[in-house]
Amino acid sequence: MSVIESILNYKEIIIFYIVIFLLIYFNKEKFDIQARFIALYKTRIGLRLMEKLATKYRELFRLLGYIGVGVGFVAMVVIFFQLVSNLIKLVMVPGTTPGVGLVIPGVHIPGSPIFVPFWFGIISIFIVVVVHEFGHGIIAKAHDIKIKSSGFLMFGPLPGAFVEPDEKQLSKKSDITQYSVFAAGPFSNILLALLAMALFLWVFTPLQNIITEPIGISFESTVEGFPADLAGMKGGEIINSVNGKPVKDTAEFIDALRFVKPNETLVLGTEEKEYTIITTSNPEDPEAGYIGIKSIQSEVRLKEDTKLMNFLLAIILWLQDLFKWVFFLSLGIGLANLLPLGPVDGGRMFQTASLKLWKSEKKAMKIWKNVSIATLVILILTVFFPFFKWLGSLFIP
Repeated sequence: MSVIESILNYKEIIIFYIVIFLLIYFNKEKFDIQARFIALYKTRIGLRLMEKLATKYRELFRLLGYIGVGVGFVAMVVIFFQLVSNLIKLVMVPGTTPGVGLVIPGVHIPGSPIFVPFWFGIISIFIVVVVHEFGHGIIAKAHDIKIKSSGFLMFGPLPGAFVEPDEKQLSKKSDITQYSVFAAGPFSNILLALLAMALFLWVFTPLQNIITEPIGISFESTVEGFPADLAGMKGGEIINSVNGKPVKDTAEFIDALRFVKPNETLVLGTEEKEYTIITTSNPEDPEAGYIGIKSIQSEVRLKEDTKLMNFLLAIILWLQDLFKWVFFLSLGIGLANLLPLGPVDGGRMFQTASLKLWKSEKKAMKIWKNVSIATLVILILTVFFPFFKWLGSLFIP
């Protein structure tokens, strides 16, 4: 692919960041630039709403904050051990997908387990970060902690928002209050993810079912070297039968493959042809069959093909996609922020707990630092494992 073709493929992304750069450059006196790649635009947007809600529903938000503490510590332990488990599988089990990865909307990052479309990613990340920071702010206000400012930021290529609580006031509050303020952002993201999933399942999906009918499943891509790839299947094809039996949606497709074992022959039918493939062992479960396709989704067509129905379907599908990405990114960002890592929310919770558990501040800070470093190393190894594996293949035949 030529340089010109690459630029054309990313023209929307390039134009977006040129506009953002020009806005920051010509208004640089209004921005607080930190570490050369973080641009903060401080305002007081949302502070009055936080004050109003925190005053009117003080006890409710304090209760939610305390619930968030319990959820936060449990999730911190679970996600840390999941991260360790995934790294071990990456090393020991061929074909294992990294559990975490870098995400830049609109950019295919080699080795990342997820690709986020540009506009869905930008909008979703902004929503997720606003909710995250609003959560911190409203719990802080519920405990009478001053919020100095709020605003918008660009963290490198990613848009976001922030609130700035009075750290001196926060440090003087009880441990449980500090925990609840730190956990409020990630807990808000978890609640947002649940809300997005509920809207996806119970609002937009039923609306779609009213005006459409299922016609099969499609998939994003095949796994290189596995049966579907070897059979010549391509991403985007619609599979509508398995061994001659019709499949209309993902549930039926998964059910048709539920008890398939390695070395079984499958005939996958599409609208144009049939593919005969022989299953192999699933990388994560050697006793289960595996065909090697990624990101399956149900495909539908309109029951009544009119301009109005096409317009309604386009809106519903757009909202479905938006809330799907809000769910994934909100859950992912929320859990990532609960890792016991340095300055992130989980790291601050773990630091406060360490200072409480060990009487010696020096010992507590040493433990916190070591756990943070270990978490960072595990993250780096997991995220960049595909690159390390590729690099190793260059030197080891």
